[in-house]
Amino acid sequence: MCLSTAYLERKGRREVIMEEVAKVGLRGDEVVLEDLFGKSIRTGARLSEVDLMEHVLVLEEPHELPEALRKAKEFHGHLGPMVTLGLRMGRVISEKMGSEPFSYRITAFTGPKPPLSCLVDGLQLSTPCTVGNGGIRIEDGGELRAVAEAEGRRLEVSVKEEVRDKVAEEYDPEHEEVLPLKLWAMSDEELFDLEESVLV
Repeated sequence: MCLSTAYLERKGRREVIMEEVAKVGLRGDEVVLEDLFGKSIRTGARLSEVDLMEHVLVLEEPHELPEALRKAKEFHGHLGPMVTLGLRMGRVISEKMGSEPFSYRITAFTGPKPPLSCLVDGLQLSTPCTVGNGGIRIEDGGELRAVAEAEGRRLEVSVKEEVRDKVAEEYDPEHEEVLPLKLWAMSDEELFDLEESVLV
């Protein structure tokens, strides 16, 4: 039996992502490849070429990043899911609390170590608060959660459990931009739990 080899084409170069592909499926906007042993790869790359005679499948990774993600990648050094979630979380905070510097403070409960602390770089890019200007404080906790506080107001934003599960299951460092692009396309309601309160 001759099985196909799957390649991912990125920036004009091809790399093998699976040898001996036994099954190809489409799940929404994802391509799912499965080998003879049931190991599968899900990717947001699109199927661009199928050569049955040569047993070749070619997938093309989307390479156009939205401007905000491109800037996050430059600032952070790479584009992972945590910095992307931080960007989106910061946008929610800015919409609710404003964009005036020094008007509120954020406490991030990620702890100081990557990958969770990568969320903080996203917050710095999408709010007026930074670690350097004293607007962001990092607390231990190991949580994807941040609390913004201003005079008389408090906003808590947490990444939903199903989103955390999605990141744990789907993140692939070899194709690291695929999951961030999916997260970027999701709604605030799909990504976060919000709790607003008035401080007395």
